[in-house]
Amino acid sequence: MVNPMIIGYIGSAAAIIGFGSNYVPVKKYPVGNGLSYAFVLSIGGLCVAFIAMMIHGTFVFSPVGILGGSLWAMANLLIIPIIKLIGLGLGVLLWSSIGIVIGFFSGKFGWLGLDKQIVTHDWMNWTGFAGIVISIFCFFFIKPSLEDDKPKIDISNSGKGYFPEIEENEEFPILRGSLNGDNPIIINRFKDSQESTETIFDKIPTKFKTISGISMSIICGILLGVNMIPMQLWKQSHPEASPFDIIFSQFAGVFLFNAFIFMLYAMIKKSPQIYPKTIFPSFVSGVMWGIANCGLMVSTQNLGYTVGYPISCSGPMIISSLWSVFYFHEIKGIKNLLILCGSFLFLISGIILLAFSSF
Repeated sequence: MVNPMIIGYIGSAAAIIGFGSNYVPVKKYPVGNGLSYAFVLSIGGLCVAFIAMMIHGTFVFSPVGILGGSLWAMANLLIIPIIKLIGLGLGVLLWSSIGIVIGFFSGKFGWLGLDKQIVTHDWMNWTGFAGIVISIFCFFFIKPSLEDDKPKIDISNSGKGYFPEIEENEEFPILRGSLNGDNPIIINRFKDSQESTETIFDKIPTKFKTISGISMSIICGILLGVNMIPMQLWKQSHPEASPFDIIFSQFAGVFLFNAFIFMLYAMIKKSPQIYPKTIFPSFVSGVMWGIANCGLMVSTQNLGYTVGYPISCSGPMIISSLWSVFYFHEIKGIKNLLILCGSFLFLISGIILLAFSSF
């Protein structure tokens, strides 16, 4: 019989690699407002859950899992609005730190019905947690060099919106945009360029954007911090159950919530943004996310909320940063690289201390 802690650490490794890499397939593809991407991602994740269920040979469909998956899906839908309102750096800092703090404290103090988790070396547990939080704040000071690969086109008077491959005299942009996959497959005839490019977030007065973005980040962090609690409560009631028993229910919650939101959006919005070229990369991203989320669930159930959860949720920052440095070349310059190394020092030290706090 394999030690459950070893299985938990393997789950953490899968979560760290998967969560740190799952956005890479869609990095260079348009995702629009993110709703179609989230829907296709949830399909990829559900396929992973179905395969895991078939391999495990146990089917459990619990409302508790549906609730947990829905909480994660709610948080995921807030991410793009947050980025549009306050930017990626501050947004990630807020929702990541809040999510990890909520998750850690929930297990440490027995919030929301969880059993209090007792670790062998409490000082290592607290010190490791502090190291992770400090590393997240260090990441905030890294200024990535983001370059837009698409050509800049002045659309202020064209009335056509943004179509990078369309000639000025082309009469029917809808057909071309649908076939080449660079633009939404369903789009309105443009009456006004402002109408085609402006989002609801652009209409928010500047002084309220920061307040709105920070508020959404707090909500997102809380949702991320508690989305595994329903599963953990179920496990407390079924101590003999395997972590894989409830995986399908959790992923079904993510899928059902995203499907409902996307159908609602498609009915209300006459021109939903669906990018043909982005569908397959989104599915691949969903498969990678699904494997990572399975790892997170296994890690959280075997190592607890004070060890498995913070390790699995903070470690992906290392992987995603390495992608940014060596593949996308977004993090450049001596100053940024020094800050990144300092962040890695705190983060890796924190993860090691958390891992050994249970021994």
